[in-house]
Amino acid sequence: MKKALVLFAFASLIAAQSFGSYIVVLKGGKQYKAKAKWTIVNGKALVQLENGQSITIDPGLIDEAKSEETTKLGLGDVRIMNLDAQLPAGGTPKQTAPTLGETIRLRKPNQQAQAAATAAPAPVATPVSASAISTEVIMKFERAYENVGVFEHKLTSSGAHAIRAELTADSEDKVFNAISATSFLMVHNAGVTGAQVDMVELFMKTTNGGSAGRFQMTREDATALDTKSISQQEYFVRKVIY
Repeated sequence: MKKALVLFAFASLIAAQSFGSYIVVLKGGKQYKAKAKWTIVNGKALVQLENGQSITIDPGLIDEAKSEETTKLGLGDVRIMNLDAQLPAGGTPKQTAPTLGETIRLRKPNQQAQAAATAAPAPVATPVSASAISTEVIMKFERAYENVGVFEHKLTSSGAHAIRAELTADSEDKVFNAISATSFLMVHNAGVTGAQVDMVELFMKTTNGGSAGRFQMTREDATALDTKSISQQEYFVRKVIY
């Protein structure tokens, strides 16, 4: 089965969310906060902005996948861009995510036991801070995981800029969806003004108790995943901790 759109192909099967706005993302990176998804009028995309203004955009300049992604993750705090700013001349060709699951198979409990007998797991250092990350950021992460089909989760703050996320992901799709959602939210600081997420510790397991992967995602890792400098398979192989 092809899995080109790793993060949101699965989320598109979930019931439509009742978010109050739609984020239009251009291929050049600019974003507009709209009342709803654009409509095509006379060959142009008509966007009704939340501030009451209306703009028309060449549909070829809109990154539809990124618009859906940003809206589904609930990042509704983005700033409306200056309407007088120059629009980008052209978009960047879409990159197709590589096929998942061909090189990585989730380990079963007996395989984990064998691995533990030969090598102790690498220590994971939890950032220490006198203050905790905000509840709003935690809630944005929880909603994002649910949007991609990960409904069993426990998220806690492990520092001013760090989160510990315990997730139940009983399929490869959900594992990679969780990785993608995590990297996206880290890069955008969950869309919360003034927040900064520098690390997320992911502890993923299957419903039968097997490990689905343990990761310590840094901001550098998140940026590489979000810009597709590294594929999810490569990240899994290089960074997984059992």
